[in-house]
Amino acid sequence: MGYLFCLLALFAGVTKGYCGKKTSGTVTTLPGTMLFNAVRMLICIPIGFLCVLLYTGSPSLAVDGKTLLISVLSGAATSCFVVSWIACVRKGAYMMVDVFLTLGVIVPVVMCRLFFEEAVRWNQILGILLLAAAAYIMCSYNKSIGKAKIKLSSVLLLTFCGAANGLTSFSQKWSRYESAADVSLFNFYTYIFSAVILIACWLTVRAVHPDQSGGTMDRKTLIRLGGYVTVMSLCLFLHSLFSTMAAGYLSSSQLYPLMQGGSLVLSMLMSAVFFGEKINLRCIIGIGVTFAALLCINLL
Repeated sequence: MGYLFCLLALFAGVTKGYCGKKTSGTVTTLPGTMLFNAVRMLICIPIGFLCVLLYTGSPSLAVDGKTLLISVLSGAATSCFVVSWIACVRKGAYMMVDVFLTLGVIVPVVMCRLFFEEAVRWNQILGILLLAAAAYIMCSYNKSIGKAKIKLSSVLLLTFCGAANGLTSFSQKWSRYESAADVSLFNFYTYIFSAVILIACWLTVRAVHPDQSGGTMDRKTLIRLGGYVTVMSLCLFLHSLFSTMAAGYLSSSQLYPLMQGGSLVLSMLMSAVFFGEKINLRCIIGIGVTFAALLCINLL
């Protein structure tokens, strides 16, 4: 069942990624990105409540304090991830961003070792080093297809995005270890806290820079973005739900490298077919090194 949930999460994730890439050229400011993603989270809340009703058969939203704490962490990490991800795909190749997200598996693997004593073996350390090499190769690939030269600030943003994604994964694993709440309840509260955090940040930025409240868009653009944001919200919730359910069956060293490896394959096909990103030798080498890392982590 763990692998089935993983597959469902992958398809939800790549659909979300397609919509995100399509909107990244329209949502170009930091406050605009915050507002855009806050709307996504607000749409996720009623979807989440519906899932609570379906999974638990009860409208009760009562949870213990530990679940709320983990949900706050998950909501904060999710907020950081969705905002930084749009900024990353707007500036660089989609595949390069995906490799840095793969590098983010370091976070759940290391933190699960520290907090839950999940073993970290020599092959996993070697795999993580290979992932770092793949990230370096993909930076070179980004330049080779005509994207802007990678600056230190871009590398830091990509690293932050990958770390936020990894922290989100860790919070899902933490909920499976120590939370007594149903998965649907955990995800419901995650999006409530994420929406609150994003709205608070947007209001703060708007107060400091009132001329950058989110940008102006014509009605046609708003309608087009409305369709994308709805699909992204649904897929974001499904991705998180299925990932959390898969975490109940697979260890972190199995689940998160597998998730990112599958995501790489689907993302490579999507970026080539829909966004015209050339699959050249550097891209193939970078993906190959990433696969070698994932095989090393999972099979040796």
